[in-house]
Amino acid sequence: MTSLNSSVYNSDRVCEVFGNLSIDKTRLPSSGLTGAGVPSFVAEWLLDKVVPGSGSLSTTEAEKINAFVSKAFPRKDDANVINFKLTQGDIYKLIALLKVRVKLEQGKGAIPDPEAQIPVLSLNKCAIPTDLIERHEMLLRQGVWGKISLGLLPDGTPEVIDFDPFQCSNVELGAYAACRKQFSTAEWRDLMFCSMGYNPEHPKYTLDAKTWMLARLLPLVEANYHLMELAPKGTGKSYVYENISSKVSLVSGGRVSRAQLFFNARTREVGILGRHDVVVLDEVQSLTFDNPDEAIGPLKTYLASNRFNCGGYQEISSDCSLMLLANIELDDRLQPKHPDNLIVDLPVFFSETALLDRFAGIVPGWEIPKFTRDMAASQVGLKMDFFGEALLSLRRDNRYFTYAQNHTKFDQSASVRDQNAILKSASGFLKILYPHLDLTLMDYERDCLKPACKLRQAIRDSEYTLDDEFHQFGRDILVESC
Repeated sequence: MTSLNSSVYNSDRVCEVFGNLSIDKTRLPSSGLTGAGVPSFVAEWLLDKVVPGSGSLSTTEAEKINAFVSKAFPRKDDANVINFKLTQGDIYKLIALLKVRVKLEQGKGAIPDPEAQIPVLSLNKCAIPTDLIERHEMLLRQGVWGKISLGLLPDGTPEVIDFDPFQCSNVELGAYAACRKQFSTAEWRDLMFCSMGYNPEHPKYTLDAKTWMLARLLPLVEANYHLMELAPKGTGKSYVYENISSKVSLVSGGRVSRAQLFFNARTREVGILGRHDVVVLDEVQSLTFDNPDEAIGPLKTYLASNRFNCGGYQEISSDCSLMLLANIELDDRLQPKHPDNLIVDLPVFFSETALLDRFAGIVPGWEIPKFTRDMAASQVGLKMDFFGEALLSLRRDNRYFTYAQNHTKFDQSASVRDQNAILKSASGFLKILYPHLDLTLMDYERDCLKPACKLRQAIRDSEYTLDDEFHQFGRDILVESC
């Protein structure tokens, strides 16, 4: 059986087992690509194609990748330059995010053509051949990063002539599980941690800190799984969500509308909860809705049933998970100022326990150290595009939830929602740490069930403080492995 004991990180082993699916994580920070706005799942792919190798980039390699980026990655103010070249008959090639939208409108007398969108250039009505869409169906959902060949039709409409996607398209989970068998639990945990972009050998990253940082991956591996993280500033709450996959949408604080989340009746476009696998709302302590009464009701319905209504037309079912990130005030001992009601600083609508109860748990971000430069990964980990796709591919595998059901015993202190939340969290930790499902009951209790219970207990503590109705269950949720 696998050992829990820590060991020196073995980059050679990672290279040996995963081959070209792995990359030296020191390549990215020295490339400057993230500073150019390129997400890690694209940047690591590019580095491996343009300047393959290990260690920090040499001066020559840095110049080569920078020259490539300046030529292939357009800026917003390049739009007119590109338009001019198109009018001269050029085929312009660029690397960017490409989306496709189909807007149905009754009474127009014709079936509308799909429209390609290139957000970085503010191009929203490009023609695109249907065969490209059929080959890359993800274009119709969250969009795909790749190499776009852009031309101009005789009527002056920009057209996507060709498209070569960058992202990993599928993962063979059987092979992924077989790779897991070649690592101890401690080694695999550190590999997951390194693949997120963090240094697993840094002394401040204790086992508990690693557990709560890995908990950030739970919404990726579990469908319809809704979670919060409350943490002080500087712990890197949003980093992994910005960089792991285009199937994850990060919305920074401020105003959020019902149309943005669910359905835009004006444009007839499904919102982000219907197009992405994970939606992350950052800076939730400052979150406001354009019309809270119109948004909170549908949000509660969605969190409970995984469905939402499209402006009175039809219901849409989605398996999108929702992650909320917020700052929290700590006392002089670096503990929450209000431990019995962690959500006290969040917008008032979170104090409605009917909404709060629909979240699986609260990640204790105050147990995660503030990020410093020496905490960045300097070992070999999995390429971010493969890593993200592997995690997302596990969403549809029910064996882990079944394992959790068969090895978890609840008493009367746990409501049905408590039970479902804990089982889904435990299932998620299984997918992250034990994708091969080869573990002992002690492994399950220590690495999966206990952290799952702690996540949910934070919800119970706040509910117990806010609403006398929850006193019937008692303060503590009592669970054991079996």
